[in-house]
Amino acid sequence: MSHTHSTHTNHSPAQTDSPMGIQADVGLVVAAAGSSSRFGTGDCKLLYELNGIPVLCHCLRTFARIVAPQATVVMAPPTMLKTFRKTLTASGIHPDVRVLPGGAERQDSVYKGIMALPLFVHIVAIQDAARPYTTPRLLEECIDSARRHGSGVAAKPVTDTIKIAGADGKVASTPDRSTLWAAETPQVFQRTLIADSYREIMAGGKHVTDDAQAVELANHPTFLVRHHEVNSKITYATDLDD
Repeated sequence: MSHTHSTHTNHSPAQTDSPMGIQADVGLVVAAAGSSSRFGTGDCKLLYELNGIPVLCHCLRTFARIVAPQATVVMAPPTMLKTFRKTLTASGIHPDVRVLPGGAERQDSVYKGIMALPLFVHIVAIQDAARPYTTPRLLEECIDSARRHGSGVAAKPVTDTIKIAGADGKVASTPDRSTLWAAETPQVFQRTLIADSYREIMAGGKHVTDDAQAVELANHPTFLVRHHEVNSKITYATDLDD
């Protein structure tokens, strides 16, 4: 399946220059096995073009200056492995980047990706493929935090007022905004920490919506990396027109 929809946005693609170069012990798991159900077209949003290349390939191009292709895995929908492989090849992504079948849920896909990384990988970066604007600098800051603290999660302070409400829309409470952060990706961890955390929470039948939550539920400290960069996620078709 190919999409000719090509969108140019007001946001520039993430720059690929990196002062640090390849970090040999870092691996990358790209979470790309989602259903794109909220995108609204019935197609895989990651195959739509943004600034001339598929959304899927932006983070791979950006992070290629930091993570070796042999240490990069893309977790894809099991029925779309050949399509994803062709998309990567057509976009000039290194052939050593592997495309693997994802699991039933995001946490299953990420855990499978971690287990598939080479043994020489000690630091694991996890990136949502739907975040095409992430810069090398942000990834490097998250890696640095993971080396120092065990984890480094890209995040921004919440600027909206958040309401906690029931299914009927009735507001129950308004949390203190000064304590709230919006977690993004990349989320970077020491490999043993994230692998053990996922193993523990999955054995207990718990479900998480991001990787940091797995570490939290396993009772390990989690550290945020504050930033002010454009790091938007493509969720709806209109996000390609921003």
